[in-house]
Amino acid sequence: MSKLSSNIYDIDGNIIRKAGEGRFTIEETEQLVDDLTKKVQENPDNEVYKVYLNNAQKWLMHLYDNMSREDLIKRMSIIQDSIKDAKNETTSAEQTMLDKVNEAVEELKKEYENENTEPDTAPTEPETVGEPELVEPVEQTVENNDTLTQ
Repeated sequence: MSKLSSNIYDIDGNIIRKAGEGRFTIEETEQLVDDLTKKVQENPDNEVYKVYLNNAQKWLMHLYDNMSREDLIKRMSIIQDSIKDAKNETTSAEQTMLDKVNEAVEELKKEYENENTEPDTAPTEPETVGEPELVEPVEQTVENNDTLTQ
């Protein structure tokens, strides 16, 4: 049976994704990561939840890595707005921490905006120093193969 034409369930029998709904969006994946983080915190001995969380986090990073610069800048603006909203409901110590987070996001946003306007200064041919290093592939094994079940 094709994964595209079947529902995806978690270990508890809850439906994660219905057939035909397509891929997870960034927002859906962020929500899934949040939900799975809570499940891992509530059930620290459950290795399957940890595998689910790891898979969801990897997918989220994949989605972030493939975002266009413009979408990433928009996303950072949304994060900044969320920080401003959160400051209204916090103590002064928490507000100071949120200010620091907001400054860091602003610096990242400026870096991405500047990348758009700076000329490409990379050399035309890559420099090689010494012999290339061979790296052995790392294999990941999971004792319990109960990832997402259909």
